[in-house]
Amino acid sequence: MIGHDPHRTYRTAVIGAGSGGLTAAIGLSGFGHEVVLVEGGAVGGDCTNVGCIPSKTLLHAAATDNPDPLAHTRRRRDELAAEEDEMIRDHELISLVRGWASLTDRRDGDAHVVRVHTDAGDVEVRAEHVVIAGGSTAATIDIPGLDDSMVVTNEKLFEIPEAPQHLLIVGGGAIAVEMATAFAAIGTRVDLVELLPRVLAAEDPVVTDVVEASLRSQGVGLHLGTTVERIDDGTAHLADGTALEGVDRVLMAIGRRPRLDRLGLELAGVDHTPKGVVADDWGRTSVDGIWAVGDVTGDTMTTHGAGAVARRTVRAIALPKLPKLKSLGAIPSAVYGVPEVASVGISTAAVEQIESRHRLVVRYDDVDRGFTDGIVHGVLVVDVERFTGKILRAAVAGPGAADMIGIFTLAIDHGIGLRSMFSMVHPYPSHAEVIRQAADDFAGLTYSSLPTEWVAMARGRLRRLTRRS
Repeated sequence: MIGHDPHRTYRTAVIGAGSGGLTAAIGLSGFGHEVVLVEGGAVGGDCTNVGCIPSKTLLHAAATDNPDPLAHTRRRRDELAAEEDEMIRDHELISLVRGWASLTDRRDGDAHVVRVHTDAGDVEVRAEHVVIAGGSTAATIDIPGLDDSMVVTNEKLFEIPEAPQHLLIVGGGAIAVEMATAFAAIGTRVDLVELLPRVLAAEDPVVTDVVEASLRSQGVGLHLGTTVERIDDGTAHLADGTALEGVDRVLMAIGRRPRLDRLGLELAGVDHTPKGVVADDWGRTSVDGIWAVGDVTGDTMTTHGAGAVARRTVRAIALPKLPKLKSLGAIPSAVYGVPEVASVGISTAAVEQIESRHRLVVRYDDVDRGFTDGIVHGVLVVDVERFTGKILRAAVAGPGAADMIGIFTLAIDHGIGLRSMFSMVHPYPSHAEVIRQAADDFAGLTYSSLPTEWVAMARGRLRRLTRRS
């Protein structure tokens, strides 16, 4: 429903109707709670309107030779956005207030008071709980000589009327890789400039080598370990001396920053840093009854990460007497370029600190499905503890990677190691046979020398305990 009763105290006010906010609002309504949902932009937030949905739609349109991929993307995106908006407008337990919310230092009994700046003036919302789900926005940098009319971020990219002739992408993360893939498939000349020495720098170098080889095979120019010093009349001059001529669009894809301005965090006494609102993995902030989920915390900068924490927040608000003991499960990441890339587990830096481990690397062309499909760019990398095969980190680059990583996410959450996965049967021929091959390789390393492997595992655990103490 539209609007709210300013004199009532609602169970929860949710600031932001993106993935985290919608999950919280809809989840709480499922418990019968009446919720006020405040949104100053479009319902669905970044994911529906300028992020996941349009980017994956464009990737699909480009891969299937759609004659007008950008128009198709906007049409499909707008269809979903309209459905989500209608769902919230017609919801019996969710009151939608269109405007920009800020916390205040006022309390009305047990209720927090939230001020909402609407087109018709300021209104107040009273609620026992407030969930901050304000999301994030694209970060940008200044490049001398760059005309503002040439610059887009993901927030404007899908509105351009036609594909550029020459797209310069600044950055090497997920958005950069995905849009390089999409626009190269459309026929745009694409050059990607990344300050770090490789793309997807948080991923394993074995994986990024595969991604970079694939991008180059698609015609994407990769300029790594350098920067754009200036742009003169459509020519981008890089720090390494390269000149890229004829650039007509520049996509800034250097990362995102949480939307913290105008939230009134200082007034409400909510702890925060430039990286985001400080919250635990239940969404609890420093102020009782105020919660934060998703990009605004700087912790889970993905739709599925925001949803995972928001579901826990729903449980904490709706069922407050249940103990909050279980920690947040493993959250995988995924990049939907060609090939897809997905990973889960501890960071690559943390993996390098563990000496008592085995690294299993299986190329897609080492299994029969990779052979039949002619896959050149595909690899599985799994780091496991010796003897047990406990999954430390798994990364996949190849077809269906985002789906396949779920097996390793489940394994991490439930303590299932490669030693147990050795007996798991996969369909033949399937891409999942890379997992079977990794388990076979682990068995070959382990079963022939169980006492040695057990001692190595025990010593490794002891060393890690010693470091922590």
